[in-house]
Amino acid sequence: MPIPEPCKLLLVDDHVLFRDSLKLAFRPIPGLVVVGEASGVTDACEMATATKADVALVDLKLRDGDGVKLLSELRRRVPGLRVLVVSMIDDPSRVAEAFEAGAAGYATKDESFEALARAIEDVSKGSAYLSSRLSRSEVDACRKRATARDSTIASLTPREREVFELVVQGLTSAQIGDRLGTSPRTVETHRIRILHKLRAKSVLDLARIAAQRGLLKGWN
Repeated sequence: MPIPEPCKLLLVDDHVLFRDSLKLAFRPIPGLVVVGEASGVTDACEMATATKADVALVDLKLRDGDGVKLLSELRRRVPGLRVLVVSMIDDPSRVAEAFEAGAAGYATKDESFEALARAIEDVSKGSAYLSSRLSRSEVDACRKRATARDSTIASLTPREREVFELVVQGLTSAQIGDRLGTSPRTVETHRIRILHKLRAKSVLDLARIAAQRGLLKGWN
């Protein structure tokens, strides 16, 4: 695989054997240099800042956190970093989440090393990559639904937004009522409207929506 100039790679995966296998496979490829490796969210952020890698290969399942949440943080710390997800997860909604969080490409762990090498080449040159094992139409559909959900969240009234934020923090209707100076019954009415607007079925769905859209930051 020709790389026009040295491409610095950061490997983020909590399986040492997988990282070692990649390092061994990359060794004979001119232009590819592994400059760091990490097994979790915390050390990945530190290594990305220290190494100024060009491309980070990131798994979505890490020992100390969710890889999707890591993606935007890596891009924030190293603005020019291109992130290629390499994961066993092939759920279109999770793939869509990764792209929304800033991934430049998505490869699966059950494809060939040659395909992974092409993926690295594509993202290092500024192109996007999606594994041929994944359905582009399904991923695009999930991304469109996420965009529509964003606009729906924006349509919540100020009070509904307050209730939404408190619900996903785990507060009961009674606790929310005390916090906002209203009755639990009124809070329940807001919860029903929020569930309907966001097309959610449960509090767990609301928490997932908030996490996917990065809305949990700063809600302490």
